[in-house]
Amino acid sequence: MKYLTIDTTTKVSGVALAEDGRLVAEGFLHTSKTHSERIIPMLDQLFTAAAWTLQELDLIGVVRGPGSFTGIRIGIATAQGLSQVLNIPLLGVVSLEALAWSCWGREEDIVPILDARKNEWYTARYRWAAGKEKAECLSAPQALSISECLEQLKMLNRPVCFVGDAAWKEKQQIKTVLGEQAVVLPDYQSLPRGAYAARAVWERWLEIGAGEQVEPYYIRCSEAEVNWAKKERARRGEEHE
Repeated sequence: MKYLTIDTTTKVSGVALAEDGRLVAEGFLHTSKTHSERIIPMLDQLFTAAAWTLQELDLIGVVRGPGSFTGIRIGIATAQGLSQVLNIPLLGVVSLEALAWSCWGREEDIVPILDARKNEWYTARYRWAAGKEKAECLSAPQALSISECLEQLKMLNRPVCFVGDAAWKEKQQIKTVLGEQAVVLPDYQSLPRGAYAARAVWERWLEIGAGEQVEPYYIRCSEAEVNWAKKERARRGEEHE
């Protein structure tokens, strides 16, 4: 089975072509350009380099969040468009779960951390068990303040391996709180990659064996939604006066 994966949940644009779980080609861009400017040229170059055509694809995979609200929408819209035009199944995977693949086989607890702004991280906790082809989720994805997340991990008193776009950026703070308990992988290994998404999508396919309706996974409301809710509450309050 040949498939394409798309990850635009952070400032990184990551795309990959894979066949039966085996990585064939990968594209990675971490520049000032927006995803809408990058994604189509990246896909065109990737297919040309791999000598594949869109018509050869059997499946489209997309990382559906959490992460950047705009990035999530761009990735899902692109994936849905290709899925509909090519009439092939679509699958979605969680960004934090995909990042856990960067630490395949490590003994520490794996903690992906993505910048959620407002001094918060999107985070979860995983662990690779011996002989397993998928990491076990120990703590479900959530948005936590940086201090709360680090204090919770400190209380576990276990080695922790950090990955994600916030890992290298916040390395000093992580090390200050957790000391030798923490391992922080360098950005070239811990940033989102098409290869990680390709593996996560393949495991998802083996799990359900069919396409699915993919919805954005935001965890929390966007700033626009929060402001709209505030205005609605104020308007209703005025109506009841």
